[in-house]
Amino acid sequence: MKNSLPTPDSNPIRFDHFMAKALYGREGYYTTPRSIIGPRGDFTTTPKLTKLLAQKIAEWIESAWERQDLKLPVIELGPGDGTLASDIRSSLGFFSRQKLNYHFVEISPHLVKQQQEKNKGSWHATLRDALEVTRGEALIISNEFFDAFPVRVFNHSLQELYLGQKKEEIWQTCHDLPDSSLFKKLPIRFEVAESIYQWFLSDLSKLTKGEILSIDYGGDSKEIYHRRPLGTLRAYAHHMRLLPPDAYQNPGKQDLTFDVHFPDLINWGNKIGLETGSLITQAEFLGTDDLKGAGGAFKVLHQKMCAPKTS
Repeated sequence: MKNSLPTPDSNPIRFDHFMAKALYGREGYYTTPRSIIGPRGDFTTTPKLTKLLAQKIAEWIESAWERQDLKLPVIELGPGDGTLASDIRSSLGFFSRQKLNYHFVEISPHLVKQQQEKNKGSWHATLRDALEVTRGEALIISNEFFDAFPVRVFNHSLQELYLGQKKEEIWQTCHDLPDSSLFKKLPIRFEVAESIYQWFLSDLSKLTKGEILSIDYGGDSKEIYHRRPLGTLRAYAHHMRLLPPDAYQNPGKQDLTFDVHFPDLINWGNKIGLETGSLITQAEFLGTDDLKGAGGAFKVLHQKMCAPKTS
């Protein structure tokens, strides 16, 4: 991925710009054909391990339909290989399956092909495109979607991370701090997903009626930064976890991810008219007792539009 790194005659690159190119550039991790999920890939996800998550999401969809008194379309963000969507459909009752109008938001042609082998529905490159088709009304679900957004990286001195010509870390004073409550906590080193906030403003704000269910690895600042002085940024390759500076190697050929700071998602949601229904662990959502494992590390955020928008 030659365009992800500064050349000998260029300036250092801000880390979120590096991460965006490494994941979504022309030769990015998510934009080139490769097996990324499962035993032959770089990581696995809950839907590949158990159908319980799909069953619980199907129950949530049917409950949301009752709350809304309307069978709203379902939009899945970053659907992976399509396993979750397929299992959700099979978990719904017969009449619910007949009414299900399912939309996929995916930018990877390779993953779209895998999703279409398992599912029927409509595919879109962005949530904004999907909401235009559904006229702003939808139930929006995601599993490990937000942890793939590019992040800006800061230290407790309010300096920001850049990468130099040899992938060395360069810290520069930042004069345009993004919106995040993490600046009130100032961990030693931390990530701010300003790109998620911009996505809330550009895409999620187009939701006029509906609810959102977001499942991701993360929590509040105490949960995700306790005993992690290097922050949560990491890479995965062949199921191996790589920390900085190894995480900067081989851009486009390994996953880059971080722990989602859920207080920011809640705050940013409030700014576009969403209210929080609940924030619980995945273990609580599934009704299991895996509070110390992945079931406790993953959180489930339920948000809903406060009132139908008129404009």
